[in-house]
Amino acid sequence: LVKLSLHSNRLTGTIPDSVSKLTDLRSLLLDQNRLTGFIPPALSSLEFLTALRLNQNGFSGHIPSTIGRMRSLTEIGLSNNSLIGTIPSTIGRLTSLVSLYLANNSLSGTIPDSIGNLTTLSSIYLNKNNLTGSISATIGNLQQLIDLDLSANSLIGSIPSTIGRISSLAYLNLESNSLSGSMPQSFTQLTNLTELRLANNSLTGSIPESIGSLVQLSTLNLIGSGVSCPPDNTQCVVEQNLTSAFCRDCLSFCTTCVKPAAPPPAPSSVPSTTPPPTPTESPSPSSSSPASPSSPETPTSQSGGGLSAAAIAGIAVAAVAALVVLLLIGMLVWRRGNKKEAATSVKEGEDEVLQRDLEGLAGSVAASHCTEYSLEEVMAATSNWSDGNLLKSGTFGDVYKGVSPRDGTTLWAVKRAKLLVADFQREVRQMAGKNHPNIVRLLGFALGGDMRTRPEQVLIYEIVPNGDLEKWISTQAPFHLSLKQQLDILIGVARGFDYLHSFNLVHRDMKPANILLGADMQAKIADFGLVRVEEGTEVGTTRVMGTPGYVDPIYSRTSKATRATDVYSFGVLMLVVLTGRSPTSTADGENSHILAWVEACLASDSPTRLKDLGMEAPDDAVLRLAQLALSCTVERTASRPSMAGIANELQDIRNEVVGKEELSAAVKVDDQAQKMNGSSAIDVHLQCIDNLLEGNSFDDRPPT
Repeated sequence: LVKLSLHSNRLTGTIPDSVSKLTDLRSLLLDQNRLTGFIPPALSSLEFLTALRLNQNGFSGHIPSTIGRMRSLTEIGLSNNSLIGTIPSTIGRLTSLVSLYLANNSLSGTIPDSIGNLTTLSSIYLNKNNLTGSISATIGNLQQLIDLDLSANSLIGSIPSTIGRISSLAYLNLESNSLSGSMPQSFTQLTNLTELRLANNSLTGSIPESIGSLVQLSTLNLIGSGVSCPPDNTQCVVEQNLTSAFCRDCLSFCTTCVKPAAPPPAPSSVPSTTPPPTPTESPSPSSSSPASPSSPETPTSQSGGGLSAAAIAGIAVAAVAALVVLLLIGMLVWRRGNKKEAATSVKEGEDEVLQRDLEGLAGSVAASHCTEYSLEEVMAATSNWSDGNLLKSGTFGDVYKGVSPRDGTTLWAVKRAKLLVADFQREVRQMAGKNHPNIVRLLGFALGGDMRTRPEQVLIYEIVPNGDLEKWISTQAPFHLSLKQQLDILIGVARGFDYLHSFNLVHRDMKPANILLGADMQAKIADFGLVRVEEGTEVGTTRVMGTPGYVDPIYSRTSKATRATDVYSFGVLMLVVLTGRSPTSTADGENSHILAWVEACLASDSPTRLKDLGMEAPDDAVLRLAQLALSCTVERTASRPSMAGIANELQDIRNEVVGKEELSAAVKVDDQAQKMNGSSAIDVHLQCIDNLLEGNSFDDRPPT
């Protein structure tokens, strides 16, 4: 036995010691069950084992130190159990290890320095434990590390500057510890970093001003970290190519993301640089009166008659009052002008930042073979947005068919996006360079128009000729999908989502309309307008998005999108494809969710009712599919399978279905041979092959 895969079941009890006798075993996959007890030290005798997955069970006790003998291990998965004790230092002997998952246990003690020996590691998840001590500087030896999550522990000390050596690092989460000191300046060397989380620590100092050079950075969470804005600057650094997503996070600990505007020029009506006088600085009566009394008690007489003292006093008071009114009016006009000019200056500052972000967009994705096109090229490709080229209209934009004007042959699916500028930039940055057979590939983009009022934003994707899955599961489908075709499509979708999830990206809107089918009916995931980086442990503030019937209730309640959000939607998608029914109603006119209807069918032992009309499929395969779909939608998100696990399970079901079809075909051939009065079996097989090539079915015609 080389592979033992029993994951995603409801197995209980302990791992039998006899497993250690499977000396040729390469993979032991028991994750997502209800197993308990200790991890048997005898497993160390499996010297060829490469993958040990025991995640999401109820294992207790210590991680056996004998694990260091399993030198072939590339993956250790022990997350989401009840393990205690320390991480054994012998783990540093596993020099082939690529993935280390020990999250969400009750492990204590320090992180062993020997982990620095594991130079092939790409993922370390030690979050949600009781680990203490400091982060060793040897962490900088892990030059292939992509994901590092040490959050929700009790780590102390400073963040080692050696982390800056890990140029491959994309995800760094040190939240909810007791780390002190400042943010290392070496962080600015992490040019591939997309997500940095340092919230809820005891750090000091300010954000390194050159953090803006991290053009891939889309999430920065420093809330409650103790980190302040740069000295003498209450505004976030926006030089270079800082993304808008970073700016939104900035607002939680800085006053603004806009570069300080220059002081406004003095109003033209006030030539002096000194502001106009206030009412308390009004001239005295003597300065505005033609004559002043020598004494308030002695009237002054003037030749030829004159005004009385009372009249003079009245005139003086009136003059002062008039002057005060004029000054107030002048000051009001000055302030309004000042506000207007200041607003204009701020707007100009924002425009400058926006323009700088957009200019940096092309440079940041150029290495990903994502090309910037001009609007003129796009207009030529789509015949000026011709209605004849319109493929699809949606909430986030219309999609047109086009031909690249640069080579005249490459077909485009051109999306005229209706997105905020920041969301448009995010989609380009997140999807550029994502190259997977089950993901619609982003080829390029174009920008133009007034970025503030009416921006013209264009996304150019590869064209997928057979339309969306929704068309193929409707009653108007060109032909009915067989169970094998349905499984191939679902396997492709699961693998595509597993690829997205490897970048911590959550789609949030999985449904048949967002699954496109290629020329060979290969599934490709599309429509990435709602894709976001997976939420961390903090409460999400994102507005709930998605399509009714497919949206995870947990996501609806918390507004926090995780990979489990997509898994739930995939479970619903599986049932919709399998049954041909809508997620929120049934063909029987019942107003219930498809999950409730499927559970009722299974409770009444009627798997045949689950089959889409006209589909031939063995009941046991349909039953397995329904159970897998329901496991994707369980209330406890930690108990939902991963997309990789789903893809593997679907592949197993497909292999079983194909095997039965081949066996059935062989039986038909043997039956036909018996009817042919002595014709040899080889003649029968050759005739059957001829019939299949000609599009005929198995029949009783003798060989010609």
